[in-house]
Amino acid sequence: MRLRLSCLSCASLICLLGAAPARAARAPDPLRAAIEHAELAGELDSAGAARYREIDRLARGVLARVRGVRRAELRGVLADLRDIAARGHLTASRMPAAFLVLRRNAEWWAVHGIPPAGGSPGEKDAIGRICRPFAAASRVVFPGSQLVFQYYPGHGLALQPLATFATANALWARADARGDAALVALLDELIGLASRRARGLLTWEYFFPFGGGLPPWTSAISQAVAIQALARAGVRLGRADYLDVAAAALDTLATPAPAGVLVGLGRDGHWFANYSFAPALRVLNVHMFTLAALFDYHEATRDERAHTLYRDGLRAARRRIARYDTGSWSRYASPGALADLNYHVANRDAVRGVCKRSGEAAICRAAERFTAYLERRCPRVRSTEGPASAGPSASNRRPR
Repeated sequence: MRLRLSCLSCASLICLLGAAPARAARAPDPLRAAIEHAELAGELDSAGAARYREIDRLARGVLARVRGVRRAELRGVLADLRDIAARGHLTASRMPAAFLVLRRNAEWWAVHGIPPAGGSPGEKDAIGRICRPFAAASRVVFPGSQLVFQYYPGHGLALQPLATFATANALWARADARGDAALVALLDELIGLASRRARGLLTWEYFFPFGGGLPPWTSAISQAVAIQALARAGVRLGRADYLDVAAAALDTLATPAPAGVLVGLGRDGHWFANYSFAPALRVLNVHMFTLAALFDYHEATRDERAHTLYRDGLRAARRRIARYDTGSWSRYASPGALADLNYHVANRDAVRGVCKRSGEAAICRAAERFTAYLERRCPRVRSTEGPASAGPSASNRRPR
């Protein structure tokens, strides 16, 4: 009798509350929800929303029919973008770059079963030495565009702002009509892919997780090379709009991490962070290349903010350069492991560039010492010699 009453009570409760659904409602897809939210908020027009939905459908269609590495990589890209959207960070300003990444990955993995061929041989002066450089950076450029995409295992092909703005600098250095036409086309495409971070900071972001940091994130070196390339082109081509974009992008270098990339060092000035999410990681070549770019930007524009950033960063470099010198090789970061061959060459070249611009004795001495270490430890291979053992290794890697 007691059991019957209990069952009756349960039945009554179900009647009162309503029958439980047979299947839990599926949560909305974060990508689609982000598009809808931006459209309803008036931040995205209907044409743009339709274009992004079509890219999403394209990627889903490819994912459904591919297998193996193709499926794993495309699924990784979708997972990265869905995670950004689920955390509320896939804003309308980020959608052009984010959905371009998704479209390029759908196009690539629909046809190719392997990542881009080859691999960067490394820094120019690392090639042809007895220490073998670490070959990384498998990159691809798609027809009709000069944007550089780089393969990161598990995350597919990522837009690589640093490599792309470096391409812009190379086109500027050509100083001919064809180079200038290509430069304009590339910078116009890049400007359309700029996004806004916290505080409205204009930047070019990375949309995949790296080193424990969640996307979207930015880097001092890509930002610095961006303002350098934009200012150079703006001055030579008479493009005031390029100078305006560069001035806006300078704010990211002047803003503390994690929104920006500036790291205060008290009396020692400040450092520029390689990753906006990791201000404690003080990477030598990143800071030095950023200083060189700031110097060049100031030379082109006479922007006093850039001069102040350069001056205070130079003070930090002068006072802390010794921390990166072991007496026989350079460190990638401080504290940190030894640089591998590529990064030692990058350290030497970056320090040499700042020496040339500043004339700072401590920095010029470091450039000379880093060169001596390179020639002593990893001399060039003579034509009659075969390859020798690998040189120093480093545990730290950054997307380049």
